[in-house]
Amino acid sequence: MQRNTSHGLSAMLVAGVLIVLSAHAAAGQSPAQATRTDAQGGITVKVVFVTSTYFRANPTDPLTGKVDPERNIVFAITLDTHSGDLSKFDFVKNVTLRNDREQQVTPSRWVATADGAHHRAGGLVFSRTDQAGRALDAQAKVLELIVRDLGGGPERTLRWTLPVE
Repeated sequence: MQRNTSHGLSAMLVAGVLIVLSAHAAAGQSPAQATRTDAQGGITVKVVFVTSTYFRANPTDPLTGKVDPERNIVFAITLDTHSGDLSKFDFVKNVTLRNDREQQVTPSRWVATADGAHHRAGGLVFSRTDQAGRALDAQAKVLELIVRDLGGGPERTLRWTLPVE
């Protein structure tokens, strides 16, 4: 009986994972396509390129209703560390978005969903226009999120090939 219960729980866990992955795939945005991770200097940065498809697949995400990926470019970001204090990191000041058309944008706002010293999470919102007020080039094939001055480590570059749906 114990063995059957264990197999049943394992089967349920696998089924749950498959349901979540299938929801992403059916909606058009796979977790692997949208997520980038960088771990340096004891700090892990996990970034998800957020689209409307992402919210349809994740309706209970804490950012749902707080950011609009139709009108803005949005990234869900999580910072984790076992030592040090992440609460002082300024996302708006230290993160830049650039494309392969040499356009660059700074964030318009940070929407926090968790703000602890060792764990921070939220959404970083960018305008769809560059610093000069020009619309970001729709022909861009690459977006890079540049994170500077995080934990005294080197600059981090997280890259997406477009389109991410």
